[in-house]
Amino acid sequence: FGASKNIKCKKTKQKNLEKKFQIVSNNMSKYNSEFLKKNNIKFLILCENLFVSKINTGGIPNHIKRSLILDIDFNPYFFERMIHHEIFHMIQNSNKNLFNEDYWIKLNDKNFKYAECSTCSDRLGLEMYETTYGFLTEYSQSIPSEDMAEIFSFLMINKIEIENKSKKDKILENKIKFIELSLSKIDKSFKF
Repeated sequence: FGASKNIKCKKTKQKNLEKKFQIVSNNMSKYNSEFLKKNNIKFLILCENLFVSKINTGGIPNHIKRSLILDIDFNPYFFERMIHHEIFHMIQNSNKNLFNEDYWIKLNDKNFKYAECSTCSDRLGLEMYETTYGFLTEYSQSIPSEDMAEIFSFLMINKIEIENKSKKDKILENKIKFIELSLSKIDKSFKF
């Protein structure tokens, strides 16, 4: 895989594929085909033990090949959310003008700073914070695109809980509004 062969994963075991295929299918059915097409998502590749540049990962959006690569062996607790997280990266890449990272950064507390890159950050936790302060997970504090993807993935899996958290967190509330407004510009009928 990959232009410089830096993406590696193993073929899925039949037993694992049978167990996870319905989960993947159910989550993909939340998007209509036109929405997927608009966001350059044509192929879904399922594998196990996925690595990019020797870093284990749950999924990789491949914009050039219009493909989403998912590790079906990813932590089961986060698996469904990971699917939507990676789909968001495809959405953002297809609509960079709508998901402006400079604007996003200004939504945060003025003293907060993201890391230079997601892989050079030690902010890796995927557990949802009890108290958010503008961020849902530790990983969402790594870089703006990961922050957006984390919020999007939670909205796709548990919108009510996230909206309840945002009632106590103005930064989070503004981030959710930004994502909802941007998505409505892609597809007026999009629903979480």
